[in-house]
Amino acid sequence: MKTIKKSSILSIPIVLMIMMIGCSGSVKEKGTNKQAGTDKEAVMDNKVAASIESIPTKQVCMINDAFMGKDQIPVPVNNKVYYGCCEGCVDKLTNMPETRYAIDPFSGEKVDKADAFIAMNPNSGGSVSYFESKENYLAMANM
Repeated sequence: MKTIKKSSILSIPIVLMIMMIGCSGSVKEKGTNKQAGTDKEAVMDNKVAASIESIPTKQVCMINDAFMGKDQIPVPVNNKVYYGCCEGCVDKLTNMPETRYAIDPFSGEKVDKADAFIAMNPNSGGSVSYFESKENYLAMANM
């Protein structure tokens, strides 16, 4: 019997969510594009958006900005917890304040990584982006 790694199982829902969000909302109908817009479709879109969760913060190396698929080393700083994959990352998060922040790719605003909505970058091999909010992430995904 083939064993499936836990990290592979965790990635499947994330990939599926990214695929659902990336959908343009248009439906092919007999060779033409017809914009989807029924009330039922809007309700389904809202349910999908509501079900989207941030990547677990504790499974992200906040120095490499990478989803690691397992819990990382917690780094408490100023009543917040950041995560690193090794002692070098722990040292940087502890002693270099700039490593604890990122820029929200949608708003361009500075975001504290401990408070951010974290999402996978499509086609990035595991890198993540930090957003001020779930709404910013959804707005970016629908662009």
